[in-house]
Amino acid sequence: MAGDMADVKIVHADGDPFRRGVTIGRELADGHARTVEFTRRYCRRHGLADTDLELVLAPYLAAAKAAVPRLVWHLEGVAEGSGLSFIDVFAVNAFEELYGVLEMSVPPAEGVKLNEAIAPIPVERCTDVIVRTPRGTILGHNEQWYAGDDGGIAVIVERPDSENEIATVTPVSVGTLPLVGMNARGGALGLMSLSGSDERIGIPRALLARDGVEAVDRADAVRRATRVPRAGGYAYAYAFAGGDSLLLEVTATRHATAEGLVHTNHALSDETASTAAPPSLGSQSRYTRACSLMDEGPRTPQDVMRLLSDHGADGQDICVHPDPGQGEEGSAIQFSMICDVESGIMWLAPGQPCSTPFQELRLADLL
Repeated sequence: MAGDMADVKIVHADGDPFRRGVTIGRELADGHARTVEFTRRYCRRHGLADTDLELVLAPYLAAAKAAVPRLVWHLEGVAEGSGLSFIDVFAVNAFEELYGVLEMSVPPAEGVKLNEAIAPIPVERCTDVIVRTPRGTILGHNEQWYAGDDGGIAVIVERPDSENEIATVTPVSVGTLPLVGMNARGGALGLMSLSGSDERIGIPRALLARDGVEAVDRADAVRRATRVPRAGGYAYAYAFAGGDSLLLEVTATRHATAEGLVHTNHALSDETASTAAPPSLGSQSRYTRACSLMDEGPRTPQDVMRLLSDHGADGQDICVHPDPGQGEEGSAIQFSMICDVESGIMWLAPGQPCSTPFQELRLADLL
């Protein structure tokens, strides 16, 4: 079942993981198809032939089936509902593993020969802040991704029929599993890419992130994010009802809690910095500017909206706009999300938050 807010489709998906996947795939079929085609174009440009895609992904799929079979089942439903091949749907959700093979020298599966590829364009991905107030915690997230991945933005409302799963409300860049959002037990998750020198064949990190949207406290969050063998990791920003929050850095082989209330795409803890990629100029720029704005004492969702819309950095801004010179592999903000976990309210700006109005979503109304 689908509904609408201004400029954004809301998809209500009930039942087991496969049934929910079928609903999501059917309701968002056009967006899924566009994202699949972007992923194919990306792979071709970086030297991977279409005929080798399944071979590259086979060991990652095997790891996913062993660790998180319900999410593989879910993606099978998405493929059926959208009319796309399963391996294409899986490839979109193992994109960062493909990125590791094609741009970071992670060894590909045996028998895969990579053709000559274009030079990679540095890609910066996501900024998060955690704001603590006397009445609770607010999480702010800018979803930063490839400018040319234009499957659109939607909100997925999942109501599982199993006590082992938790209902969620999640904004998505259509094509991927939900990676950020809120759950019915008072948890909210923001996510930032965190590349590392220890990346390997294992469970695709996006599947662990989707699992992490259901985390109900910090111990649950760590358990879900650190399953082995994971292919790589993320920086996870969590806010929980009751006042707790967490910045968790995860690479393929290490994890640690980071200090502070701001994160971008480089490691802050000594434990993970030894394996994480060195800080990029864009990540440093956004981090420095966000820390400066946090020093001004934001307290309300509107304050966080202004922070995520900021263009005052000495370098890459928090609110990133497409650079025509970088083409479709340049960075852009796809959506901005703010979660007030005590009130169960999310605000979503589908596009650059400096020019796209935030729209309010109340979990009580959707779930």
